[in-house]
Amino acid sequence: MAETKGFPMLPGAHWWALRDKFKQSIPGVVTDSYLTAALNMQAKSARANILPYLKDIGLIDSEGKTQDLAKEWRDDKLYPEVCKKMRNKVYPEELLAAIADPVENRQAAERWFANHTGAGISAVKRMTQFYTILAEADASKRPETRTQKPKINKKDATAKRTTPKKPSATEISGQVVPPQTGVRAPLGPPGVSINLEIHISADSTPDQIDKIFESIAKHIYKK
Repeated sequence: MAETKGFPMLPGAHWWALRDKFKQSIPGVVTDSYLTAALNMQAKSARANILPYLKDIGLIDSEGKTQDLAKEWRDDKLYPEVCKKMRNKVYPEELLAAIADPVENRQAAERWFANHTGAGISAVKRMTQFYTILAEADASKRPETRTQKPKINKKDATAKRTTPKKPSATEISGQVVPPQTGVRAPLGPPGVSINLEIHISADSTPDQIDKIFESIAKHIYKK
């Protein structure tokens, strides 16, 4: 049971990430430089926010050497029993008996940590979060790693949504039409259409009428 008023505030993300690292290979000694590489964090933060709590729960000793509990911690079947050992080592019987399930009694757990530590809201929430992880003692609770979807450029997305060109009637029928150059093919010699309006006086003689049509044929039709 912990004699101090402070309790572990190990972030859940670091808890699961470090367990994955231990599954791959258990280090002989856990140092701030090891945690810096394993958890991608600053050495100063590792010394203040990770190392002390690993010692509190019994994964490493005061010199940073890994303990037998660390080997059991990696095993999913032994995981519940390991979490129980850690709870009994760190938390007083008063808390374990009064709030055995912090998931259902989250507010009660936060009040307990606040009253017994005098810590601020942020620290109290982190204490409660880690206590919840140990109380659940379920290896399947590890959050899945989400892969980020590639971001799509808005300009590219707009370009991909362009309206497809509608096929012409010629393309649908299967006929091949050569590309138009803007010049129309000749359709033959141009024709001339002449409309004649002839006014003949009513008192004209037949000879005069014949002369008129002979003149038309001569000058227009060239007959």
